[in-house]
Amino acid sequence: MDELEFRRRAITHPLEHDPAFLDAAQATPANRKHLDEMKQLDRRLHQALEVEVPAGLAERILLRQALNAEQESQLPLQVSPRSQWRPLAMAASVAFLLGMSTRWLSWPLTPPAELSLAQVAMAHVYGEEPFIKDVDEKVSLRTINAKMEKYGATLMGMQDLNVTYVNHCAFYQGPALHMVFQGKMGPVTLFLVPKHVPLTLQPTFEDGQLKGEIVQLKGANMVLIGDMQEPLDPMVQALGSRLHWSI
Repeated sequence: MDELEFRRRAITHPLEHDPAFLDAAQATPANRKHLDEMKQLDRRLHQALEVEVPAGLAERILLRQALNAEQESQLPLQVSPRSQWRPLAMAASVAFLLGMSTRWLSWPLTPPAELSLAQVAMAHVYGEEPFIKDVDEKVSLRTINAKMEKYGATLMGMQDLNVTYVNHCAFYQGPALHMVFQGKMGPVTLFLVPKHVPLTLQPTFEDGQLKGEIVQLKGANMVLIGDMQEPLDPMVQALGSRLHWSI
């Protein structure tokens, strides 16, 4: 097991008992220290999550939302493009961090009215940007297909695709595939989201800084998000033709 794989598994599963993982943990003092720190972080996260919910909290939240909605209808406010995604982006950031320790962070079972796939996807892009910025894992086709297998998909080739990151992420009520590759104008993010996820769909969306497209494929909904000047259509066509499905 190489150093990068050990550190990644120590972050996501610090209590793992796999022999190869345990051998790597004892290989160097730095590895032992890293694993101890991840175990401590895991314990602190679990302790932080064990907080009793105050009585009547749900009712107070619903009341506050109703009051805010009434005020906004009386006095519309102008928001910057990024700010409209900020609440969901914060949730996505928390989900990303906690997901490293708790595997998946479930969103509410009952979605807010008219919550869309575009909203959740844009929130994830903004929320997780600090964690994957400038990351280049030089991802291989084998690694991509190992991740895609869970969704019944196989990518048949990587021609002209410079993939810098791929993994599962805590998306909405479960995992989705999160992949980043380099486009003409900057990073382009791809999500493969299971079709059963209860979010409304819209073919295209934008906020002035980023734009996206949603394509309903055979086994999942594919979301592509990139810079406003990024030509997404060629990527949609290339990926759609190279993805083969077993479901």
